[in-house]
Amino acid sequence: MKRNFAAFIFLIFLNFSLFANSTYKIPNQHALEYSSENIITNWDFFWDKLVLPENQSEVPDLVVKTPSDWNKYELPPEIKKITKTGKGAGTYRITLTNLKPNQNYAFPAYRLGYTAFEVYAGNKLIFRSGIPNTNWDETIAEQYFDKAVFTSDSEGTATISIFISNSFYRKGGFRGSFNLFEEEAYDEYHTKEVFMYSIFSGILLMIVVYCFLNSILKKSRANVYLALLVLVIYSRIASYLFPLLKAIFPSISFELMLRIEYISVFFIPGFITLFINELSKDIFKHISPKLIAFPSYIFFILNFILPIRLANRMVPFMQAYMFIVIGINSFLFVIKILREKDFICTTAIISFAILAIGGIGDILLINHCTFLNGMHPITPAFVFFSLTQIFLVGSIQNKNYLKTLELNDYLVETNKAYYRFVPKEFLELLSKKDITEVRLGDFKISKAAILSADIRNFTATSEKLAPIQVFDLLNTYLKRIAPLIRKYNGIIEKYLGDGIIAIFPESAEAAINCALEMQQEMILLRDEFSSHGMPRIRIGIGIHYGNIVIGTGGTKERMAEISLSKDIDIAVKTESLTKVCLRPILVTAAALNIAQTEAQTADRELQIIKEQMPQKLSSELKQNVFSIYNDNIEPIL
Repeated sequence: MKRNFAAFIFLIFLNFSLFANSTYKIPNQHALEYSSENIITNWDFFWDKLVLPENQSEVPDLVVKTPSDWNKYELPPEIKKITKTGKGAGTYRITLTNLKPNQNYAFPAYRLGYTAFEVYAGNKLIFRSGIPNTNWDETIAEQYFDKAVFTSDSEGTATISIFISNSFYRKGGFRGSFNLFEEEAYDEYHTKEVFMYSIFSGILLMIVVYCFLNSILKKSRANVYLALLVLVIYSRIASYLFPLLKAIFPSISFELMLRIEYISVFFIPGFITLFINELSKDIFKHISPKLIAFPSYIFFILNFILPIRLANRMVPFMQAYMFIVIGINSFLFVIKILREKDFICTTAIISFAILAIGGIGDILLINHCTFLNGMHPITPAFVFFSLTQIFLVGSIQNKNYLKTLELNDYLVETNKAYYRFVPKEFLELLSKKDITEVRLGDFKISKAAILSADIRNFTATSEKLAPIQVFDLLNTYLKRIAPLIRKYNGIIEKYLGDGIIAIFPESAEAAINCALEMQQEMILLRDEFSSHGMPRIRIGIGIHYGNIVIGTGGTKERMAEISLSKDIDIAVKTESLTKVCLRPILVTAAALNIAQTEAQTADRELQIIKEQMPQKLSSELKQNVFSIYNDNIEPIL
C-alpha cells in the first residue's frame, strides 16, 4: 500500500514537472541596457511539432540545456534513429522573467538553429530563417544576418519558442548562443561589431595584398602561401563567426556559405605545411610537404562537387586531417628547436600552437562546450598568428637581405681580385658588365694604339741576381710603370716576363705621351736601383696603330684573354728594333700620323722630337719607323 502511494505521488510530481514551463530569471534586468546576457539554461523540447509560446497545455518530450544538438538527446529509439543523423524537426521553448515591463529586447538570430528555423514571442512570428517544416525533408535551408525583436509583457515576462527543422546537416537542434540585449543596446553593440570586423577585414586584406606584392617583387612563394593561409582562415570568420559575406551579398545561398566555411578546415593544414617548408627547407627532410598538403586539394574538389549533404559529412574527416597535420608540423618544429634553438622556429611553433588552441576552441564551441561562454577563440588566435607570420616573414627577409649585402660585399672583393688577372677595361672592350658574363669564344675587333715595352739585356742581368732579387726588381719596375699606362687610359694586355704589351683604345697620342713619361720614370728608377746596388736597367718601347682582335680562348674549364693581330706583332718588332737603333722609343708612321691628327683636332701640338732611323736600316723601315724623344729623356739607350 505504501509503495503504491509513493508511486502515485511520484507520478503526480512527474506530471507537474512535465507541465511546468522551463523558465530563466534575468539576474540583473538593468545590465541589458549596455551589455548582453548569454542565456545557457534548460529549455522545453518538443519533437516533430511546432509549439507556440501560448500553448501551455502541450507536454514537452524533454527538458534540454542549450545550445545543444538533438543528435544526443535521450529520445525513444524510433526517434533517435532519425535524430542521430541530424535530421528532424522540433520546438525549443523558454519563459524569460525579471525583464523590464513592455521593453523591446533583441538577440542575434544568425545560425541560432541548423538550416532553417522560426522564432515566436507569444503567438507572434518575430524571425524566420529559411522555411522549417515538420516534414523535415521539405525544409528550405537559409540563414539571414539579422536580429529578432520582441516586447516583454506588463509583468516583465516573455515566452520564446524556436521551431527548427533540418534536412541534410550532420547535426540538428539549437546551434548558437542565445545572447539577449535591450534593443538599443543590441543596435549599438552590433554597430561596433560591424565596425570592428570591417577594420579587421581591412587589415587582413592589406596583409594579403602586402604578401602578394612581396611574392611578385621578391619572387617569394612563402608570401604566396601566407596570403592564401590568411584568406582561408578569414573565410571561416567571414562566413560563420561574423558573416560579413552575408551582409555584403544578401543573396548568397546557405549552401554556398557552408562550402566557404569548410574551406578553412581543409586548406589550413595544406597551406601551413607549404608555408613552413618555405620558411625552413630542412624541416621536411624525410617527408614531402607536397604529399602532406595533397589531401587539401582533394577535399577542395570534393567540397564543391559533392552534394551539400555529403560535403557536410566530410567535415569530421577534414577536422581530423587538420589536427593531424598541425600535430606533425609542430612535432617537426619542436625537433628542430631542440637541435638548433632557432628563434624563428621557436616563434613559429608558438604561433602555430596558439592557432591550434584557437581551432580546438572553435571546434569545442561548435560542440557546445559551456565553459567558453560563447567566446570565439579562433579570432584572437588568428590575429596573433597573422601578425606573428608577418613578423617572421619580415625577419627572414631582413636576414636574407643582410646575407645579400654580405654576399654583395664578397662579390665586390672577388671581382676586384678577378680584375687583377682580367682587367675591367678588357671586359668593357667585350661589352661585358662583369666576368660572369664572359663566354668562351667571345671576341671584338677594334682599332687601337699598341705599346710594347721590354727591359734591355734582362736575361744577362738576371743571371747576376738571386731569384728573389729578380722578382723584386721586376715588381718594383712594374709598380712604377703600370700606373702610368692606366693614367693614359691604357690597358695592360699581358705581361711577358720582363716585357709589357699595352693597348690604348682611345688614342695613339696617349700611347706616345705614356711612352715618354715611362722613359722619364726610368731615369728616376735607375737612380733608385743604383743607390740600392741594383742594376741600372733600361727599357725600349715600340708603338704601332692598327686593328686588334680581343677575345677569349682555351677551354670552358680554363679560359684566358687573347689579343690577336699582325699589328701587335708589328709593335713587338718595332720595340725589338730599339736594340739595333739604340733608341728609347720607336713609333711607326701609322701611329705617329694618327697621334698628330688627334693633336691637331684638339688644337694642340704633339710635344716630341722626331728623327729618322740610322743608315743601317732598310729604306722601308726608315720610311715607316721613327725615333722620338723629348728634352726630359735620353735620346739614345
